[in-house]
Amino acid sequence: MPSSVRQSLGKVSRLTVLLLAGLWCGEIDVLLVNAQKPIPRRDQNYPPPAIIATLAPLRDECVAETGVLRTAIKRFSDEDIFEDDRNLMCYMSCMFRKSNVTDANGELHLGRLMELVPVEFEDVLLRMGIRCTKPKGKDLCERAFWFHKCWKTADPVHYYLA
Repeated sequence: MPSSVRQSLGKVSRLTVLLLAGLWCGEIDVLLVNAQKPIPRRDQNYPPPAIIATLAPLRDECVAETGVLRTAIKRFSDEDIFEDDRNLMCYMSCMFRKSNVTDANGELHLGRLMELVPVEFEDVLLRMGIRCTKPKGKDLCERAFWFHKCWKTADPVHYYLA
């Protein structure tokens, strides 16, 4: 960008400068494409139908136990992360407990979780799990939510909440 243009911008924000530079170079399309939110994979093979079928009875039990809305489960799974639904957090904890992937203290065991996943998806789980090993939260519901939030952030394309 020519110095005369840079000087005339004065106190314009860095983002504006980048956008102007993009326009000036004809590269604004690249900036916009890179800013798009990843789209979760949802097709006939993903999430794995066998896992969804296996977890369906547990899901029904946990929905009844926690009072979470199914729309909240779907929204978190397929759309955005939101932190204001205590029932959803406790649903996540319930699913951990009912699927036997946590111990008596509520500690998640990746090995137990791996047993639920078809072999062809183990790499996906490991990539998500490797970044999410130090949960935070004052209780089991918050800790379960922390894992799900971390997994979804680590791999929003492959993350799903059954």
